[in-house]
Amino acid sequence: ELNSPISKAVVSTQSTGETREEKSFRHWLNSFNFNPYVSYLYEDLRDGHLLLQVFDAIKPCLVDWNRVNVPPFEDRLHVFKSVENCNYCIELGKQLKFKLIGIAGLNIYEGNKLLLSLLWQMMRYHTLSLMRDGEKEIGEEEVVSWCNKKLEEDKVKKGRAKFSNFKDASLRNSRAVLDLIDAIQPGSIGYDMVDPRECEESWLENARYSLTMARKIGATVFALPEDIVEGNPKMMMLIFARLMAVGNVV
Repeated sequence: ELNSPISKAVVSTQSTGETREEKSFRHWLNSFNFNPYVSYLYEDLRDGHLLLQVFDAIKPCLVDWNRVNVPPFEDRLHVFKSVENCNYCIELGKQLKFKLIGIAGLNIYEGNKLLLSLLWQMMRYHTLSLMRDGEKEIGEEEVVSWCNKKLEEDKVKKGRAKFSNFKDASLRNSRAVLDLIDAIQPGSIGYDMVDPRECEESWLENARYSLTMARKIGATVFALPEDIVEGNPKMMMLIFARLMAVGNVV
């Protein structure tokens, strides 16, 4: 319904010309502090250079900088050199086993929405690499298992929320996120501030609180409260993976 808190948030975000997903990706890219600052996702990535910097950050030594065209480019060479960089981005993605069927460098240069698929897989790779066990890659199943085990370890508070996967509808009320934060850093959650009502409005308030507290204990999360309430499985995975990264060092 258009009058619901989620619908209002969607309309508000869309009125700026940027979706929530695009906003999350933009914040993630800017967290690397590369130049240029990404203000307009499609425009600022079209020469491929910043994407290549991010590839090098998430997988050190992956990029062969001898193959990279460094801007600014002469007008007559701008398209050629930009697309060449973008084609190299696709090549690197495939080296990391990304699923990039039907995506070409030209799509990135032209500001095609297919760019979002590449960004999602880069963001996912980066997040899961934070928990890499030596050369062993950590998958989503391991994240779910770790989170549930952490919740079960807490002998003080019984009945903590557990979940089966990142599509689990029970995650929408943020209880599992809040409980995991409190299990990682006991006493950090003020449960008197958690709204127990099962409605969209209370879920949204709880989501805001959970993301604030996740960041407070050191989890770098780029999801928005609406992502939790809508049960966005991609963003839920990133939230829990980031909490796992914090929990492994606490």
